[in-house]
Amino acid sequence: MHKLILFGALILISCATDSDMMSSELIKHRLEKDSLFVHASWSPLRDDEKANFSGLKYFPYTDELSFSGPIVRFEEADSTQIYATKEGDIRPAIELGYFPFEHKGTTHKLHIYKLFSKQNPEKSFLFLGFTDETTGIQTYSAGRYIDLQENPDNYYVVNFNYAYNPYCAYNDKCSCALPPAENKLPFEVNAGEKIYKEH
Repeated sequence: MHKLILFGALILISCATDSDMMSSELIKHRLEKDSLFVHASWSPLRDDEKANFSGLKYFPYTDELSFSGPIVRFEEADSTQIYATKEGDIRPAIELGYFPFEHKGTTHKLHIYKLFSKQNPEKSFLFLGFTDETTGIQTYSAGRYIDLQENPDNYYVVNFNYAYNPYCAYNDKCSCALPPAENKLPFEVNAGEKIYKEH
């Protein structure tokens, strides 16, 4: 009996430690981003905003909104276009497939695209943009992004704690790819970055 209690306690400690480590990594990531937004040359903030910048706003860390698994790839990846926030800005893309995940007993899908650079057509990156029931209320009205790096193992972590705003959330001069309509999630994603300011 004592061994079972000890074993159970060790499992709880281990789980708590993993969660704490992930939370600590996220805090470090956010602090680094805040610093870069003030000091980096690529920062989308205007100079007058940097002087009074006190950090971006976020939801608290949650274990419940991190998912892992493969991208289910379509047999034939169709060429398509992704529209951006600036009129006339259209990005060439390929719809690779979708990332399925289960949240509170329901399976959802996030469609994954490969976007190509108009300046360098050989350069591409995976695009996962989404909207949810917080969009336009607690989070940016055009949606948020999650970064994914294409890999040969086809194993991905979609962690909504790392969901972030595109540059157009901070600066109206920026043009950003818009999440596709099929990536509207029918629940509140209370994780990741909140709205920066009203436009």
